[in-house]
Amino acid sequence: MLFAALSLAWMLGIVVTDLLLLPLPLLITLIVGGLSSSIIARKLNFFRLVSLMVLFAGLGGLRYQIAQIPITSRSVWRLAEQGEVEIQGFVNADPKRNEEGQQVILATQKATLGAATTAVEGLLLINLPPYPAYQYGQKLLITGQINLPKTIERPQKDQNRLLLVWQMLQEPGMFDYRLYLKRKGIFALVNEPQIELLPGNVGNSLLLRLLALRDYCKAILLRLLPEPQASLAIGILLGLQASIPDEVYEAFSVTGTSHILVISGWNLSIVALLLARSAAQLQIGKNLTFWASLAALWLYTLFVGATATVVRAAVMASLAVLATATERRSETWTLLLGACFFLTVFDPQTLWDLGFQLSVFATASLFAFATPITKWLELFAPFRWAALGWVTEALAATLAAQILALPLILYNFGNLSIIAPLANVLLVPVVPHAMALGTLALLAGLIYLPFGQIVGLGAYLPLAWLTEGARILAAIPWAAIKIPPFPLWMLLLYYLLVALFWQIAIKEKGISEKK
Repeated sequence: MLFAALSLAWMLGIVVTDLLLLPLPLLITLIVGGLSSSIIARKLNFFRLVSLMVLFAGLGGLRYQIAQIPITSRSVWRLAEQGEVEIQGFVNADPKRNEEGQQVILATQKATLGAATTAVEGLLLINLPPYPAYQYGQKLLITGQINLPKTIERPQKDQNRLLLVWQMLQEPGMFDYRLYLKRKGIFALVNEPQIELLPGNVGNSLLLRLLALRDYCKAILLRLLPEPQASLAIGILLGLQASIPDEVYEAFSVTGTSHILVISGWNLSIVALLLARSAAQLQIGKNLTFWASLAALWLYTLFVGATATVVRAAVMASLAVLATATERRSETWTLLLGACFFLTVFDPQTLWDLGFQLSVFATASLFAFATPITKWLELFAPFRWAALGWVTEALAATLAAQILALPLILYNFGNLSIIAPLANVLLVPVVPHAMALGTLALLAGLIYLPFGQIVGLGAYLPLAWLTEGARILAAIPWAAIKIPPFPLWMLLLYYLLVALFWQIAIKEKGISEKK
C-alpha cells in the first residue's frame, strides 16, 4: 500500500497548494526535507513513510505550480472587454453539443483589434447555435467581443488566506464559473460571434480520423434504430449525448441512472474483458495480448472523446492489464489511486473535474462497501435466493456507490432520487446486453446497412427497456426531491466521518479474524 499512500500525499499537496497558495521556496523545502529524511531512514518504518509522503506532497504542489498558465503580453484574454476583435485559430477539442447549442474551444493564433494585428495565444470558449456543427481541427476566423466569465465576489487578495478558505467552506454549493473555466485553461469567452470557416485542418491526424469514423458510426446507428433508442445507443457506445432528447435525459436524471448515458470505467471494463476473452480463444501470446489490449483501450478512449472520466477509466484499465500481464495480483485501491496519480501528473487540475470526482468516489465506494452491503442484504430471505442473485448484486452495487457519490451529487445539484435503488436494479443489468447487441448491429450496419437493420431488431429490445423503464419510473410521484444547498464543510465532515467509521470497521474485522 506504499504507492497508494504516496499517491494520496501527492494529491493532498496539490489541493493544499491550490487553497493556501504555498510559495515555491516552501515547496522546495518540503521536497528537500522529505528526501533527506527518507534517505536517513534506511528501513521502511513510520518515520520514513512520513518523510516520503512529505516529499510527494511537495512534489505534487510543485507540479501544480508548474502547470499554472502564465499571463503574457500575447495572452488572448488581455483583449477582453475592449470591443469587437477579429481572432484566428483552430478548434482545439471535440465540441460539446446539445439541442440548444454547441461549445467550441478555440486555440487562438492571431488577433486584430482596430488596425493592429498581433500574434496571440491561449484558449477561448465560443458559445454558438447548434448549426452549423463545427469539428475538431477546423480553422476559424471569428469576430466578436471577448468577455470574462462570471465569478463569485470574494474578499481582496491581501486578506489572510486561511480566513478566505474558511469563508469558502461556508458557501452553500455556490458555483464559480470563472474558476471552473480557469481549471480547464480557459480565461475568456465569446458569445455567438460571426464565424468564417477557413480552408485546411489542424490537429492530430489519428484523432481526426477516429472522430470522423465516430461521426460515420453515429449516422449508421441513426439509420439502424428508431428514436430515442438510436440516441441512447450513440450515447453508451460512442460517448455522444447531444442527440439524446431532453425528456429522456431528464428521466434518467430523475431515476438516478444518468451514469448509463455516458462512457465510464464500466464500459471500458467490458471492452477489456472482451479483448481478454478474444485473445484466449485465438491463443495468441501474452506480449501480443498486452500490447493489443492497450492499443485497443486507448484507441477506444480517443474514439469516444478523451474526457477526464474516460481517461481515468482507461488508465485504471491499463494498470489492470499490466498487472495481469506481469502475473501480479491487482490491488484495487492501488489501481484506483495509481490512476488518479498518473492523471494528476499529466494535469493537476483534473482533481476539480466533477465527472472525475464522481467516478473516483463511486469506484472507491464500491471497493469499500459493496461486500458488507451484500452480506447485510443476504440476512433477508429473498436476497439469499439463487434466482434473485442478480437483484442482490445490482442493489448492493447501487447502495454502495451512493455512500460516497450521493453527497457530492447533492452538494452540486441538490437532486435526490428516491427511486434510484429500484431503477438501478431494473435498468443497469440490461446495459451490457444493450452494448453487446448494439455493437453487433453497428458492425453489421457498417458491412451492409439492410443486414444491420435486421440485427438492430435484437438491439432495440434492451434499449427500449432502458428508455421506457426510465420514463415510467420517473413518472412515479416523489421519484426525486430537491435538497436545499448546504456548505462545503458539511460535505467534508461527512466524508471524514465515513472514513473514520470505515477504518474502525476494518480494525474490528481484523481483530475478530485473529480470534
